[in-house]
Amino acid sequence: AEATRHTYRIQSQGTALPRTSIRLVSEVSGKVVSVAESFDVGQIFAKGDVLLKIDSRDYELSLAQARSQVAQAVLRVQIEEKEAEVVRREWQLLNKGEPTGLQAREPHVAQARAALKAALATEEAAKRNLNRCEIRAPFDGMVARAGVRPGQFAALGTPLGELFATDIAEVRLPLSVTDLRFIDLPKPGPTVALGQAPNVTLSGRGAEWVGRVVRSEGTVDPLDRMVYVVAQITDPYGLANDTVAPLRSGMFVQASIEGRTQEGVVVLPRHALRGKNQVWIVSEKSTLQEWLGYREPSHHKRLIFRSVDVSFADAKQVIVAAGIQQGEQVVVSLLAAVVDGMGVKVREAESTDE
Repeated sequence: AEATRHTYRIQSQGTALPRTSIRLVSEVSGKVVSVAESFDVGQIFAKGDVLLKIDSRDYELSLAQARSQVAQAVLRVQIEEKEAEVVRREWQLLNKGEPTGLQAREPHVAQARAALKAALATEEAAKRNLNRCEIRAPFDGMVARAGVRPGQFAALGTPLGELFATDIAEVRLPLSVTDLRFIDLPKPGPTVALGQAPNVTLSGRGAEWVGRVVRSEGTVDPLDRMVYVVAQITDPYGLANDTVAPLRSGMFVQASIEGRTQEGVVVLPRHALRGKNQVWIVSEKSTLQEWLGYREPSHHKRLIFRSVDVSFADAKQVIVAAGIQQGEQVVVSLLAAVVDGMGVKVREAESTDE
C-alpha cells in the first residue's frame, strides 16, 4: 500500500445538444421568392446572412402610404402651431396676460401632434414589416431542418425551418447525490469563474472533447433521484479547429468529470475490496503462542481481515481514506476458503525473461 494524492473522477453519460436552438417562423405573409444555398439541412451560415426572401412589393406600398400620412401629419402640426401663435399675438394686443385652453388652440395643437405620433408609428411598423421580408440568421449556426422552397406561400407564423448555434454544445449529465461530495460545482450566478468550473472529458465513437461543468440544475429529479449538471463544449463542430472531430447534435457520449483532490489515500483495484468495506492484509506479526515461546516461529505470514474507510469506489478502483498503513501488503488475488488469521505464503513475482 502506498499513500498518494488522488483526484476523483466521476463517470456519467448524456446526449450532446446545442445550447441555442430555435424554430424559424414567418413574421409576414407572402410568397417566398428566393432561398439561400446555405438554407439546407446541414449547411452552415453566419450571423446576419439572408436565408430567404418573401415578396416585399405589398409592404413597399404600405411604407409609401405611411410616409404620405406622416407628411400630412407634419403639415397639420405646422399649421396648428402657426394658428396658435397668431391667436396668442392677437390676444396679447386686445387683452392682458396669456390665452389658455381653447382660446390658445391648445386642443387643436395636441390633436395634430398626436396624429403625427400615430403616423410615425404606422411608418415604423411598415418599415419593420418590409425588413421582415428578408429573414436573416440571428447567430452563427447550422440548419437542422428546412421546410420551405421558392414559390411557396408563407402565411404569418408559418414554420420555415429549425436552426441551432454551433458555438457551444451542452450535455446534461446525471449524478447521484453521493457523487456531488466529490465535485466542486460552480456557484449559481450569471457568470462562472474559470477556476470554479470542473473539467469534463467526453468520449464517443473514438473521439474525445474537453469541456467544463458550468452549472447544476439545482433540484433532484423525482423520477430517478438524480441531480443533473450541465457541461459545455466550445466549438463542438471544430469550425475554428479542423483537427477536432465534430461533436454532432444528438450524439451520446460518456463523461468523466474531474473532482476534488485528496491527500494520503490508498488506491486499490476494485477486486481487492471484499464486501462493502473489507480488505485482506498480509501481516508479519507472530501469533500469541509464538510470542510466548510455546511454539517455534512460523515462516508463514498471516492473512488478516481488515475493515477500512472506503471514500469512493467504481468499477475499476477503490479509494481507501483510512484503515491501511503505508507499506502494508494488500491481497488482490481471489482466494477460496479463507479465514481470518490463517497462514499464507506470498509468492514472489516470476521472472519475465525470454
